[in-house]
Amino acid sequence: MAKGGRLLSALLPLFLAGTAAQAQELLTAGEKEVVNYAFATQLGSGVYSVSGRLIQVYRLPFSYRVREEAPGDWGLRVTFPMTVGIYDFHAVDVVETGLPEHMDSASLVPGVEFRVPVLKDWLLKPYAEAGVGREHSGNADFRIVSGGIRSLADFHPGNFTLALGNTLVYARVEPAGDQPADDLFLLETGLEARHGLGEIRGNPMGIGFYGVLDFQNDPGFPAAGGAPTRYEDQYEVGVTYGPRESARLWKIPIPRIGFGWRFGEDLSVLRLVIGLPCQSLQR
Repeated sequence: MAKGGRLLSALLPLFLAGTAAQAQELLTAGEKEVVNYAFATQLGSGVYSVSGRLIQVYRLPFSYRVREEAPGDWGLRVTFPMTVGIYDFHAVDVVETGLPEHMDSASLVPGVEFRVPVLKDWLLKPYAEAGVGREHSGNADFRIVSGGIRSLADFHPGNFTLALGNTLVYARVEPAGDQPADDLFLLETGLEARHGLGEIRGNPMGIGFYGVLDFQNDPGFPAAGGAPTRYEDQYEVGVTYGPRESARLWKIPIPRIGFGWRFGEDLSVLRLVIGLPCQSLQR
C-alpha cells in the first residue's frame, strides 16, 4: 500500500499540471459528449481533463438487495445512484448557450435491477431507472429516464481474473421549460484483467488493466436542438489499484484508484479513475 500511495502522490500533481498546461480552445464534438452534464449518470466516477478543463464526476451507487440471486434463480436489487458533477467551463464553451463558466449538477435516479444467472460466472442484469437532476448555477431542472441490459462474465486464466462487461442502454433527459428533450444510445464493452498484489488489513488488493469501447450517438451540448444524429466510437485504456472485492477500512468503502486515457475521433481525455472504470463492470 505504501508503494501504491507514493506512486499516486507522485503522479497526481503531474496529472493536474498537464491539465493546466493545455491552451484554452473550443471543445470538439467528441469532448462535448464527455462533458455533457445531463448524462453524467452514465459516466464513471473520476476527474477528467478535457482541453484544459477539469470535469469531476462522483457517482455513489447506493443499492439494496431485495432478493439474492442463486444458480437457476433470479435476484432483485433496488438502486439509488446519486451523481454529482463539477464542471469547469471556459467562456468559449458557453458563448452560444449562455451557460455559466462553472456548473455543479446533481441527480438521483432510483431504479430496479433484475439479476439473472445464465451460467456459473455469467450474469444478465436488465434494469430501468427514473429520477430527477438539477444544474445549480443555472437553476435548471431536468428529468432522467433510462433502461437497458447489462451482462457480466468472469474468467479465471492462471493467476488473473478477467471480467467482461457489456451494456446496452437508452437514456432520455427532459429539461424543464422550453429546452428540447435529448436522447442517448450507448453500447459499451469493458474488459478488465486483475492480479493479486498483497493485502491491507486483511483485504486482498490487486492491480487491474482495463479497456473500454463505447459506441454512442452525440447527445448534444447540452441538447441536440434538432441537429442530425451522429454516432462515433470512443475508447479508454488504463490501470487501477485497489481491493479485489468490496472492502471497507473502519467502515469506510475503499475505492479503486487509477489513471486512464479516453480517445477517439477529435477526442483525447485524461482521467483520474475513482472506483470502477465503467458501469459495465459493476457487480
